[in-house]
Amino acid sequence: MNIGTIASEGAVRVYLGTRRLGEVEESFVKNLKYGDIFVLAGRTVRLVETGVMEITVEAADGRLPTVPSWNANKMPLASGLAQEVTRLRTRLAARLEANEPPAATSDWLVEDYLISSVNADAIVKHCRNQCRFSAIPTDSLFLIELYREPEDDGEEFREPEPSLMPPKRGAGRAMRKPDPERCHFFFHSLIGRSANDALSRIIAHRVKEAVGGNALVTIDDYGFLLSVRQFQELGLEEWRDLFHADNLEADLRSALAESQLVKWQFRGVAQTGLMVPRNLPGAERRLKQLRWSGEILFQVLSKHEPDHPLLEQAIREATHVFLDLPRAAQFLAGAHQMQWQLIEVPVVTPFSFGIYASKIKESMLLEDPEEAIERLWKKFEKAGHRHEEPLE
Repeated sequence: MNIGTIASEGAVRVYLGTRRLGEVEESFVKNLKYGDIFVLAGRTVRLVETGVMEITVEAADGRLPTVPSWNANKMPLASGLAQEVTRLRTRLAARLEANEPPAATSDWLVEDYLISSVNADAIVKHCRNQCRFSAIPTDSLFLIELYREPEDDGEEFREPEPSLMPPKRGAGRAMRKPDPERCHFFFHSLIGRSANDALSRIIAHRVKEAVGGNALVTIDDYGFLLSVRQFQELGLEEWRDLFHADNLEADLRSALAESQLVKWQFRGVAQTGLMVPRNLPGAERRLKQLRWSGEILFQVLSKHEPDHPLLEQAIREATHVFLDLPRAAQFLAGAHQMQWQLIEVPVVTPFSFGIYASKIKESMLLEDPEEAIERLWKKFEKAGHRHEEPLE
């Protein structure tokens, strides 16, 4: 009756006070920790409490989200593809360093990778623009970029007027200006989204242990971003000291203790382990009943039997299925054999743009995406004109 149960995920209700604001996917809630800020139904809200198939939030008007509500409709980067992208970057960096003419580099791409000349020209221009302010991360170079938001940045984000109806694009009042006290560190670790998720949680936890405070994390297939306060700013050698392979699993467990991932993962494990039977003789239990039983079991085991096999299995699934701890550990094991470079950049570089866009995309929802990208590109070109002529 219950053998072979496959746990199903449902929608989680979101309450702002006593008013139901909407619903989010259970997989989204797994990524949250108390205090995280996100956008739902046009409102910026902060997570304050979790329950059985429901969470409670409070208004966080005027604050930027700390987590995106969606990760775009792209497939995660497989390890083999990530290695090929790294190999391509390494070969391109060598040709650009040798001052090879752009036309010759494009011809090489067309011949070796069987792509069109239009795509080849775009790749070359993309990499040359990266080199205008920074460097290209390769298989032997681990690149960290530091970007500070200027006080006089003219960007303006808008918050919708409180309403039960979806907000109109661009409606509302000015939301915020960039925070000059927050520094953005882009870590170009091309190891895939799940591995970068695990790695970023470990490093953010170690930053908190070293200097205090919380770091805002944004992940991507091509790296991750830590947004920190000025008192948390570290130098190159201090970052190197944090990227070690010792006590990885213990550090990740400590980081996960503040998140919802293990708790929500346990509910499925409890069903599969038959501690929470899905069916009873002559009746099928509702999803809310299953979640309630899983919630009670998790609280009891966490307090009185933290080494219970099913609780350990939930942690294992969180670190090896939802996250990719082995791949993150493999990266850390070889990181100190690489050359490290920390570059402070005056503008978000092409290789960091995707990660930065993930961070600000919630604010970009209220303006046309093409206009937002055009605005950021103009800022890049404006910074480029201060240094050199733009590349054609």
